[in-house]
Amino acid sequence: MTTGDATTRLVVLRGNSGSGKSTTAKALRRRVGTGVAWVEQDYLRRTLLREHCRAGAPNIGLIDLTARYALDSGYHVVLEGGLYEPQYGEMVRRLVADHAGVTGVYYFQLPFDETARRHLSKPLASEVMVEKLREWYQPADLLGVPGEQTIGAASTVEETVDRIVADLDWRSGGEVVSPVED
Repeated sequence: MTTGDATTRLVVLRGNSGSGKSTTAKALRRRVGTGVAWVEQDYLRRTLLREHCRAGAPNIGLIDLTARYALDSGYHVVLEGGLYEPQYGEMVRRLVADHAGVTGVYYFQLPFDETARRHLSKPLASEVMVEKLREWYQPADLLGVPGEQTIGAASTVEETVDRIVADLDWRSGGEVVSPVED
């Protein structure tokens, strides 16, 4: 079932908690401007449904439907979250395969100590202890889809956004979108 069209972009940002996915999604939207839907796993799973991360949970279908609806409505989509392969892999692979436009899949592969350090600077740190992060941590949870890339700890947010914009040949009015000053 085809979703989106030749003009839509689908960006999948996956990785452990504290790896930089949300920060990158926000920066990418700021760079590209309007017309970008941010489909945030944690919002749909934890906030909207109050669901746990488990195979077959209703949030998996909701995430899929939300991304497809936005793409079919002409929005570019940044799908962001842990999206661990055992629970979400089939859905994400199907979405990537069905997307008619340009797609980029990125896995933020950072050492546990770095994700823990970043996590401690977030409000969620008061709810989720570092010990819980260690239980959740997946060192290399790749999907195995064509073109999947890893983002390491040394890549800054700006470098990561530049890379995604270049990889997806993201253009606005014929010109590659460039950094926007806040």
